[in-house]
Amino acid sequence: MSIHINNLTFSHDDSSLLQDLSFSIEKNQIGFVSGSSGIGKSTLFNIIAGLILPENGKIMLDDILLNDKNFSLETEKRKVGYVFQDFALFPHINVKRNIQYAISSEVSELFDELISKLGLLELLDKMPHELSGGQQQRAALLRAILMKPKILLLDEPFSNLDKDNIIAAQKIISQIISLFDIPCLLISHDIQSTQNFPIDKEIIIS
Repeated sequence: MSIHINNLTFSHDDSSLLQDLSFSIEKNQIGFVSGSSGIGKSTLFNIIAGLILPENGKIMLDDILLNDKNFSLETEKRKVGYVFQDFALFPHINVKRNIQYAISSEVSELFDELISKLGLLELLDKMPHELSGGQQQRAALLRAILMKPKILLLDEPFSNLDKDNIIAAQKIISQIISLFDIPCLLISHDIQSTQNFPIDKEIIIS
């Protein structure tokens, strides 16, 4: 599985956020998306996930067309694992149900293993508002992983984690993209937290 983006363009309030952006990330690769604050990094992720429409450009996930000039694949059919900057956990259901919301039967056996590795075992019955920011972040990461995505989008995935949990999360992310043969895109303003993460390519938005 690989992602190919060609001439992607998006504007908001007469301000151009993305202008003819083109890049490719192959399977088992991690792409680091960089650029100044407000330049359009999260917008790029929202377009890939199908949450907003670009003005122009083409997005292919292997042979699956996500976006073209006259076409946009429905969000739920894209199989995008997305860890939002604000976590986006469902507030009305507990942690376990959040994590299992879109779990794939093919990877259900990974649930217990990854719950333990991310230190979430004792939190499964708690509601999202009872968790710290770091705990919510780990739950959101696991939910994205267990849906068996075709691409993983990580928006500031380490911002609320301590050093030990950053290391654990990075090991799991590397394991999953290798297991599923998928690409991963990462946004992070904390360069130090990604120093030991195997970044394959940098995508600069300017």
